[in-house]
Amino acid sequence: MESAGPVFASVFMLAYFGFIAFMMLFTLASWLVSALAIWDCAGRDFPDRNTRAIWCLLIFMTRWIGALIYYIVVYRTDDPPPQPQQR
Repeated sequence: MESAGPVFASVFMLAYFGFIAFMMLFTLASWLVSALAIWDCAGRDFPDRNTRAIWCLLIFMTRWIGALIYYIVVYRTDDPPPQPQQR
């Protein structure tokens, strides 16, 4: 009868390093999304200069959650409504 030790160790190591790889990719993606949101925020025309600073600070402090809020509140509302196509 074989011991389950080597099989368990292999599965554990695969899960462990898979989790670490997932966390590294998630962190990289959140940095990228935050950087793109700050880039858009810095170049956007806001009615007040302080509004831009507050949005950039919010995105910087909260990372991907702030970028998601920025996308929903500011970026999406700036999109023009879809126009029906004429044939």
